[in-house]
Amino acid sequence: MRKLGKSAMIGLIISLSFVIGGVISTGQAKSFWNLPSLFIIVGGTVGSFILAFPPQRIKTLWPVMKRAFKRDKYDLKEDILTIIRIAEIARKEGLLPLEDYIHQHTEDEFIKEGILLIVDGADEEQLRNSLEGSTYFMKKRHQKGAAMLSMIAGTAPALGLLGTYVGLIPMLNSLDDPTVLGPMMALELVSSFYGAFIAYVIFAPMAKRLKIMAQEEASRRELLIEGLAAIQQGKNPKLIKKELSAFAHIELDEQEEAEKTNTFEAREIVNQL
Repeated sequence: MRKLGKSAMIGLIISLSFVIGGVISTGQAKSFWNLPSLFIIVGGTVGSFILAFPPQRIKTLWPVMKRAFKRDKYDLKEDILTIIRIAEIARKEGLLPLEDYIHQHTEDEFIKEGILLIVDGADEEQLRNSLEGSTYFMKKRHQKGAAMLSMIAGTAPALGLLGTYVGLIPMLNSLDDPTVLGPMMALELVSSFYGAFIAYVIFAPMAKRLKIMAQEEASRRELLIEGLAAIQQGKNPKLIKKELSAFAHIELDEQEEAEKTNTFEAREIVNQL
């Protein structure tokens, strides 16, 4: 399940507020509006983006941007306790009941995928290969999204420099005309400002966030793969708890585990009614 990442929105709002506030505090906010600079930076960036990526990738830009402001809702402690509970059921009742159990109690598609493989008789190597392959493609998907945002972040400042040249050349040719110097110098500086703003306030942080989210999800999946492999091997739930807690550097107290068990049992009772 994905939820809006409040920290991402707060960070963007803070950045925009302070930059815009700094512009307004100069008392010359109108000086930061320059239509030729806007044409060069925005038009050039859009054109470069369209040139760089095929149409099917371009269509994914907006979903990728929205993805950067959302994050998967998960808790490693909850994941470990879920694996332990599934291991307990497998040890007591066998593997076949796990299929019904995960459909009733688990929304996580990755855990479901692993359990279904185990129920279907996959050995440890097949299980790991399948789940690691799924993780690999997840990372590649995030990398493609981050690459699009990084491309925009890299292009905008370069076009800001281009805008500087566009303003500098006419200015040097008109040093004897004071009426030209001001507008041309404004074009130089405002172009660099627009390029830096687009890159370092918006798109570079979004690209970095996507990369971090991919790393976090990959680490989580590594934990789940170890847990699912342990279930496939028929390991003792207590041993699985110890191994996964060490893997994630998390300590689970008895109260948390008891509360989780009680919650599962309560759900089972409700489902039986």
